[in-house]
Amino acid sequence: MIRTRTPLFAILAVTLCAASADAHHSYGAYFEDRTVSIEGTIESMRFANPHVTFELRTDAGEIYTAEWQNLIQLRHGNVGPDTLKAGDRVVVIASPPRDPSSHKITLLREVRRPADGWLWRRTTRQ
Repeated sequence: MIRTRTPLFAILAVTLCAASADAHHSYGAYFEDRTVSIEGTIESMRFANPHVTFELRTDAGEIYTAEWQNLIQLRHGNVGPDTLKAGDRVVVIASPPRDPSSHKITLLREVRRPADGWLWRRTTRQ
C-alpha cells in the first residue's frame, strides 16, 4: 500500500507546485494591452528574485512600485545591481493596474534615464 501511495503523492506535489508557479505569473490585475508612462525619482531598489522591484516617487509625491523582470533576465540585458540607484530620475513605461487606487506597475517595457540617455527595453515577457 505504501508503494502505491508514494508515486501518487509525488504526482500530487508536482501538480500543486506547477499550479502555484503558474499563478505567480498571472497578470489579471493589470491591463496587459495598455501602457502608462511614469516619470519620477527612484526611492529604493530591491535587486533580488523573484522580481527586481523599485519604488518611484513622482513630482506629485505619489509612490509607485515597479515590478521588473528577474535577475537573470536583467543581467542578460546588461542590467546589474549598480545600473540604477536611489536618486536616479527615470521614465518607466509599463502595464497599469486595473484598480486605479493601486500604485503598482508591472510588465515593464522600457526604463529610461534621461540624464545620460541610458535605456533598457524589454525583449521577453516578464
